[in-house]
Amino acid sequence: MSILIDQGDGPVNFVLHPTDLSEASLVAFHHALAIAIRRGAQFTLLHAVGRRATDNWVDFPSVRQTLKRWREAGTTDEIEDRIRRSSVSKVESPIRDPVAACTDYTGSHPVDLVVLATEGRSGLSRLIRASRAERLAREASLFTLFVPSGGRSFVDAATGGVSLRRILVPIDPGTDPRPAMIRAVQSAALLDDPSLEITLLHVHTGEAEEAPSTDAPELPYCKWSVEVRRSEDVVGTVLETAEDISADAIYMSTSWQKSGLGRRDGNVTEAVLQAAPCPLAVVPV
Repeated sequence: MSILIDQGDGPVNFVLHPTDLSEASLVAFHHALAIAIRRGAQFTLLHAVGRRATDNWVDFPSVRQTLKRWREAGTTDEIEDRIRRSSVSKVESPIRDPVAACTDYTGSHPVDLVVLATEGRSGLSRLIRASRAERLAREASLFTLFVPSGGRSFVDAATGGVSLRRILVPIDPGTDPRPAMIRAVQSAALLDDPSLEITLLHVHTGEAEEAPSTDAPELPYCKWSVEVRRSEDVVGTVLETAEDISADAIYMSTSWQKSGLGRRDGNVTEAVLQAAPCPLAVVPV
């Protein structure tokens, strides 16, 4: 499989962050805001009526105060022109179900990226929360960034600095990896000093299985490496590799409809989402 990446594909001009206004959602809020201002994108916060964790909708989360803090830290000095191109809006949907509220919004407004919060890495509440976030991503079929509140993050809440340097891209022989690879390369636009290390992971689940040939483009700011591991536990291997390389994020191409990566007991993307140690970017095929 030959990979040719069009770096101009899939701009991020509209960022949507559904929120319940809880403290747990703040990590995802910081990621969504940092991405929006660094891409000069329109930033929309959305929540379903009756789903507030606070009544202070006007002030929480505070975009203005957050940007003021980041400016004082000197982090945004080089991107002030992008911040001026960004616009912010807060939308309260009359639909009580948060997933239905989001799909209703994305059905009538342009959205290039959805940034969703997920809770800790274990426990029933985590599974319920992740299931809702995964359902939204399935139904919207949009480029989605899942940000675990208890995992590693690549945005510093205090300064707004972005440390997205090491990216893991699991390769499924049955799914086109190019969408995830394209988005991984484009993430360099978020960095003040673009320098990426992207690891392509092949997990062999059978003796005769061969990894597909993946030709990555030569880019001055991107170092590619290939990791080949043999295991029947595909999801565990993805998570283990993410820890081994201290990945700042995992990028996965998915159709959501099939198992993929040799997994036969459910969608591998959903399983990785349940325990990802860092933000997970899901790119629909």
